[in-house]
Amino acid sequence: MAKHLARIHGTEEDKVNCPFYFKIGACRHSDRCSRLHHKPAFSQTLLFQHLYKHPSAPGGPSNMTPAEQLEDFLSFYEDMYMELSKFGRLEGLYVADNVGDHMIGHVYAKFTDEEEATDCLQVMHGRYYNGRLILVEYSPVTDFREARCRDYDEENCQRGGYCNFLHVRPVPFPLLQSLEDDAEADRRETARQEAEARSSRKKRRREERDRPRSRSNHREEEDHHHHHRSSSDRHRESSRSSRSRRDS
Repeated sequence: MAKHLARIHGTEEDKVNCPFYFKIGACRHSDRCSRLHHKPAFSQTLLFQHLYKHPSAPGGPSNMTPAEQLEDFLSFYEDMYMELSKFGRLEGLYVADNVGDHMIGHVYAKFTDEEEATDCLQVMHGRYYNGRLILVEYSPVTDFREARCRDYDEENCQRGGYCNFLHVRPVPFPLLQSLEDDAEADRRETARQEAEARSSRKKRRREERDRPRSRSNHREEEDHHHHHRSSSDRHRESSRSSRSRRDS
């Protein structure tokens, strides 16, 4: 029985858990769905809800030419990639091209490490991007091969933008490679600066720790010098007294 439940979990055979939410992190029925949406307490993947201003969205850049829309998307993608890369290495950044209310403008970011995803969520949730409130949550999606619409990737999806599988907007490979290189260079520079800052703090702590010792040594030297001078003065005084007695 346990093997059977594990096999059907998140599939159409599963009458308890929603297969679309399990695979895509979004469901057109939302909270009205008759099946359960298990929201993870932690995950490598974050969902930024409705953050990308899709041309079909209300207030979106619908008056732009296709070339201008592409430039607007690539600019958004570059901004997001470089900002999120500050928290760790990205395995993937995916922007939905779907137009259904439950998916339009969704952005998925998968990190290599769950702790990096947690750091990102804690900082980014509640901020603003281009006047839009950033709402972030953990996503159950870990395998984007299962989440993606294969027909869309082959440019023949018959459902169009209202498809319930993820339509990932393509990004030119040269741009993606350039962003990865820039993000890696930024991480190395940040690591170098942090190492220098740690070294500086350690040096300052050593100096502060050694300073009382130096003052103590200085006082000991002064006391020794004073004692030596006092002994010399007493010796000279004794010598003068002895000579005075002999002369008398």
